[in-house]
Amino acid sequence: MLTRRNMLKLGLAGSGYVIFGPNGVVSFADGDSLPASPPTTPFIDELPLPGALLEVEPFFDLPEQYLRLWIDPNTTRFFKIASEQRVVKFHSQLPPTTIWGYRDLSPFAEPSVGAGSLQPLPYNVLGPTLLQNFGSRLVTPCSSTSDPIGGGFVIRHINCLPPDHKGFGVPRTTVHLHGGHHLARADGFPVNLDKAALDKLPDIPDGFPQFIVMEPPGWPPNEPPSPVTNDLCPDHSVVRERQRLDYFYPLLDPGVLDVVRCTASTPDIEVEARPSTQWYHDHLLDFTGPNAYRGLAGFVLCFDALDSNDENDPNLSALHLPSPPYDIPLAIQDKRFAADGSLVFSTFDHDGFLGDKFLLNGAIQPYLEVKRRKYRFRFLNASNARIYRIFFNDGNPGGQTFTMDMIANEGGLLSRPLRGAVSFLISMAERYEMVIDFSKFPNLAAGTKLYLENRLPQSNGRKPDDGLLPQGSGNKLLEFRLTGDPLVLVEDNSEVRDWAINDRFAGDLDTPIATPTRGQPEIWHLENSSGGWWHPIHIHSEFFRVLKRNGRPPTDTARNPVVAEQDGLARKDTILLKGGDSVDVFLKFRDHLGPFVFHCHNMEHEDMAMMARFDVIP
Repeated sequence: MLTRRNMLKLGLAGSGYVIFGPNGVVSFADGDSLPASPPTTPFIDELPLPGALLEVEPFFDLPEQYLRLWIDPNTTRFFKIASEQRVVKFHSQLPPTTIWGYRDLSPFAEPSVGAGSLQPLPYNVLGPTLLQNFGSRLVTPCSSTSDPIGGGFVIRHINCLPPDHKGFGVPRTTVHLHGGHHLARADGFPVNLDKAALDKLPDIPDGFPQFIVMEPPGWPPNEPPSPVTNDLCPDHSVVRERQRLDYFYPLLDPGVLDVVRCTASTPDIEVEARPSTQWYHDHLLDFTGPNAYRGLAGFVLCFDALDSNDENDPNLSALHLPSPPYDIPLAIQDKRFAADGSLVFSTFDHDGFLGDKFLLNGAIQPYLEVKRRKYRFRFLNASNARIYRIFFNDGNPGGQTFTMDMIANEGGLLSRPLRGAVSFLISMAERYEMVIDFSKFPNLAAGTKLYLENRLPQSNGRKPDDGLLPQGSGNKLLEFRLTGDPLVLVEDNSEVRDWAINDRFAGDLDTPIATPTRGQPEIWHLENSSGGWWHPIHIHSEFFRVLKRNGRPPTDTARNPVVAEQDGLARKDTILLKGGDSVDVFLKFRDHLGPFVFHCHNMEHEDMAMMARFDVIP
């Protein structure tokens, strides 16, 4: 039976609110009072590329449910990541900046700067990139008492942030792997659940811990030390039990686990529902925005036999897409800086915070030298509230605009590429993958400069302004420098308000707004009636298919900008609702029971409780 739900109606209720930052200190009341960042010269620093996360030896002090049901040390991969405070340079003309960031704790990882060090690294803003491979799993007859599933990977996250932090953000963490299909206990639930709330949950075989949020060192204060572990923070301090949490990610296609565990009568497996580009970020209730803005974010790149991470793969069925160093993730952010290089953030800007400096992978307006060949660029909008419409051009007013080929979005590879895209619109947390062929410029001299330019103006966090900026007058994000000869290739309201979802105040994570049944097809109706504001909505646990937008099936004929959401072409985990928009999406929650959330991914809207809980039940 297909279930339809009017899941989301975004409105604004009339009561106001006031929220103070840590210690009650707020530097700026709103975005209009913020000073401009110091001037910086664009395109003098090279584009940084985050390093790969390295494996560590297996560890066995894991939750009992993990060892009994999931983890096989012979096939499961293990990693360790610390959340730390460190000093970096966002631009060679800016003073060093203190940020929070994820650090690879493998003993073989490239050295980074730990807490308290005064030595800045030029680029170490994004966390390490996790490379994950989907294998081909042979589905055997089901057995409810089978051995551990095995495979997948465990990440032990450790909170090493300073407990005496002053300023915006809170040094408590919970990590969400955005775009993943995984256990509820590894989804980065935004808040600890008390005993009463846990009693309302279904019987989840893999358990759901009472404490999900990782505390900073020395917590709780003025109490006897909690049990310590064998782990160390980068400053060599011993880690207490509440500082760490183990996240297990099975790397199974949706539906496989239902078959293996005898929870589905007929197979419902979607190999096509494999992600391509994911990311991980802090997901703490009320503080996702400031914590991620401080630097707690990183990439996850996904591969399989079809998209094999090897353009010279001898397997003839592989797609032979550009592979490293020609497969490049690009995290787009906007930030604001004080004269001393420190990050500036407006705690009271509930519309959504906007910066005045544009960063790619943590560098302000960098450059990239490119060969005359094809490149794969994985775009992630990691901004708090800014939406981009990106063009590829020569940067000159009235000059040439060039085309790109879209091959994937956050739901993985498209069923076919969308060729000849002039631009694409990307809202917060969305991912798009574009192939740019620089061999198409045989007549341009070495050293010629081309640009990625955002031509969508936006003056507040509610939504972009109307119209487009002329070419050359937008925000140039990245400068390409051609090298060598071509290769020979074989409505509005300014009051401060609370969010409402389905006419209920949002943000109550003790009570689910819906309880979909595992394996039950669902159609969710999402509607934005918030008075002209734009909201990118992210649903955890599963990809969805877009059936209708504003009452009509979406198409791919509106090619400028390209938005890949047509059913049969693409799957989504985040969808942009402009003012007055409504969409109907098809979902089916497979495999994993328990509490999940859906929310607006404008991080300030999310932190102002524009979030609701749903529980998947047997």
